[in-house]
Amino acid sequence: MYVNWLSMLRAGLIALEFYTPETKKWRQAHMQARDVILRVLMDSDTPVFNIESVTGSDGKPDLLIRFDRNKLETIAKPIIGEFLNKLQIYKSTADVSSGQLLYNKYSTVTDDHLMLRDIVMARKMPRRLFVQPHTSIDTDGSVVLNEFDSSFEGIISSFLARYPNYDTELESLWRNDQHFWKQK
Repeated sequence: MYVNWLSMLRAGLIALEFYTPETKKWRQAHMQARDVILRVLMDSDTPVFNIESVTGSDGKPDLLIRFDRNKLETIAKPIIGEFLNKLQIYKSTADVSSGQLLYNKYSTVTDDHLMLRDIVMARKMPRRLFVQPHTSIDTDGSVVLNEFDSSFEGIISSFLARYPNYDTELESLWRNDQHFWKQK
């Protein structure tokens, strides 16, 4: 359970990638929600975690989250529970203005958060590409695992290796299903 909470705190920090300071807008609602969860825990009377600005192994600024696992059940969980309960009450009673006021209180990005965002943006990694390997039978009958680079070229190579005759296969499928698409 500790790892899940720590992961959510990290996700709240990473969510700052999706905040645009120039327009003061969030580009994705679920990222805004992750940041709100982080902020709810940050603003609690009893600190559950802290974020330290450190120097990474590469000599560049980095962030370190220190989360006290002993406060997870006794403080963190009740704080989030109370927040979610308030939101649910506002939603259930159609009290939009109070719900927005509460939510916006936590989703407004402060100057301190903008400094964290600068570090998050400097540490931003390119989106990972997952290219699945596949198997084939060699000329001597043995099974070979075909692996490809995790790159756009790897994706294309994987597709071409998996479907070497995709033009004829696709046309064959089209011909078999063509009668379903004839207009009357």
